[in-house]
Amino acid sequence: MILYTLLTILMVVLGMLTFVPRYQAVINRFSTGINFFLTLIATLFGVLLAMAFANIEEEQKEKEHVIKLMQATIAAIESSHDYSEDLYEFYLELPKKDETRAHFFDKNPLPFPDYLNTFMRQSLVNRTLSEDTLIDLNEYKFNLQKTSNGNQPQIYLLLLTYTIEALQLEIAYQKGEKSLSELEQAIDSKDKKFNLALDKVKGSSL
Repeated sequence: MILYTLLTILMVVLGMLTFVPRYQAVINRFSTGINFFLTLIATLFGVLLAMAFANIEEEQKEKEHVIKLMQATIAAIESSHDYSEDLYEFYLELPKKDETRAHFFDKNPLPFPDYLNTFMRQSLVNRTLSEDTLIDLNEYKFNLQKTSNGNQPQIYLLLLTYTIEALQLEIAYQKGEKSLSELEQAIDSKDKKFNLALDKVKGSSL
């Protein structure tokens, strides 16, 4: 594509020389060949434009597909969050002396959103999402896997919430509703809120 573009530019420059007065005698002498040359330039330029538009269209289709994947991932995480929240609330309602509390989450594990793994493994996702979002999502996924054993249900719920928020911010960016700088600022603000909420949760007892 790059070589083709450079070749087309070179031929356009050469074609422009045909309009320089000092070359008119030569042009008139070889008019048939020059006309063919100009036709070739127009064809190459048309093909280049078609390739450029095709690339833009392909990039747009990829963005739309990634947005759909993110929306599906959000739905899966929300389902995990709702069920985990119900489990945690049920756990809190158990009497303090109830023996089932000790092994409650062993028998009732917090559901991990497996679709998040599927989403993150896709090459399209890794080449389309912004760098900051990819970093955030990988960190959240790692910590979700660590806390899904039920030892820290509050932190697990917090991680699910902020994973959803990270995806929502990226969707806004992919749709053109946020610029890259606005996305980076929003992610920075989100990370600060997450760290404050995490410190608050760690400061409270289960």
